[in-house]
Amino acid sequence: MAEQAPTSVDTEATPLLGKQVQKKATPLPKLQLAIICLIRIVEPICFQVIFPFINEMLVKIGAAKDRDSVGYPAGIIESIFSLTQLVTVFFWGSLSDRIGRKPVLIIGCVGSSVSAVAFGLSKSFPMLVLTRCLNGVMNGNIGVLKAIMAEICDETNEAKAFSFFPLCLNIGVLIASFIGGTFSSSERFPALHRIPLFAAYPYLLPNLLAAILPLVAAILAAIYLKETLPPPIHHNKSQPPSSPASSTTLDADAQVDEVEDSTSLWNLFTPEINALMFSFAVLSLLGGAVMAILPLFCFTPIADGGLDFSDGEIGTAMAVRAVATIIVQLSAFPWLQRRLGSLRLYRGLMVLWIPAYIGLPMLNGFARLGQKRVVWTGMVMTLLCGAIANMAFVCNLIMTNAAAPNRHMLGAINGYAQVLSSGVRIIGPGGASILFALSINHHILGGYFVWLVFGLVGVNTYLISVEYM
Repeated sequence: MAEQAPTSVDTEATPLLGKQVQKKATPLPKLQLAIICLIRIVEPICFQVIFPFINEMLVKIGAAKDRDSVGYPAGIIESIFSLTQLVTVFFWGSLSDRIGRKPVLIIGCVGSSVSAVAFGLSKSFPMLVLTRCLNGVMNGNIGVLKAIMAEICDETNEAKAFSFFPLCLNIGVLIASFIGGTFSSSERFPALHRIPLFAAYPYLLPNLLAAILPLVAAILAAIYLKETLPPPIHHNKSQPPSSPASSTTLDADAQVDEVEDSTSLWNLFTPEINALMFSFAVLSLLGGAVMAILPLFCFTPIADGGLDFSDGEIGTAMAVRAVATIIVQLSAFPWLQRRLGSLRLYRGLMVLWIPAYIGLPMLNGFARLGQKRVVWTGMVMTLLCGAIANMAFVCNLIMTNAAAPNRHMLGAINGYAQVLSSGVRIIGPGGASILFALSINHHILGGYFVWLVFGLVGVNTYLISVEYM
């Protein structure tokens, strides 16, 4: 008997981590990728644009009695967005499975625009909370974007495609920081402030500018984005059991049943995936908290442990972080990931979250001495450290897709990660802001308690990556 040549079976049910054969990368559809990236860029803008001016806005509308207590209402504003996003993210994903990805993305972009304008027209704290809730409800595009990205990719190009996500996020943060810092209030532009609408609602200006961008993305998506939702499988039950077509249908049904078994959600809850998801949750806590603490720390008076920056300087600081993240992502990450691998690089990057937090309060000492140039030099160095540490998100995203039991579960595993991220952001940014206010107002450990807490979180996150991943 002739020896049979070995065969290689590669099915949709094969775990992605088990892929051994290196294939030539499939070209990505450039126009579709560009539209997806554009939506990913504008998605955080309406969320992030308020950070340079929200503290001053809360004081002026009477939500906080002074600058020292602004952390409490700021924490509510930051957390309520994530809470509403958490309870609606699965709805948007499920809706996109029924009516398609494209209409859900368009609805999300238009809704974000409307919520941003409504926020700028708010003159009381309850209205700020209500419009921020609306922004969270309409901001469910990230899960749908990950699903549509998975549908235009295969195993040969998904790592490259998904690496655009954090890059686009930071471009969006950069744009939001520029708008929020430069156009924080119409009061900075006397000619514009004389217009009755802007005189009555000075914080409408940055929100209105931010609202334009998602609207443009919605229009471009409506024109150019192609629907990627696979058509539903219809079973032909009219065929008689004895016909050849019936046999083919039964075989197809058996294959569908096999795929359905392999896509059970229980396949996601393995120890390895759970460890990866837990690490991502803590990473999201660190990333979200620093984005909330940074503008609050910069806004706080020097005597109380902050830097007493203006709105423009706060926007500049946040823009520096975004620019540094983009540069690092484009230049250093591909080289490091190829040589170290995602897991080793991830562990090394987690260490850098510790100085990214501990370095900030040290700047207050130089601010007390009037060393403005030293403060900015230290700020850039600390933000650069955080930008490098931020590459851990890309590593985690690549490892998350590689950990999917099969390609049919890429959307599910990314949804799992997104729910954890939204859940952590409920307590992360808001909790960090409140903890900052408590540390300052009650002089806990001289006002440095908040920095100690997140420094220890950084240490524990590194230990988790070493021990369980």
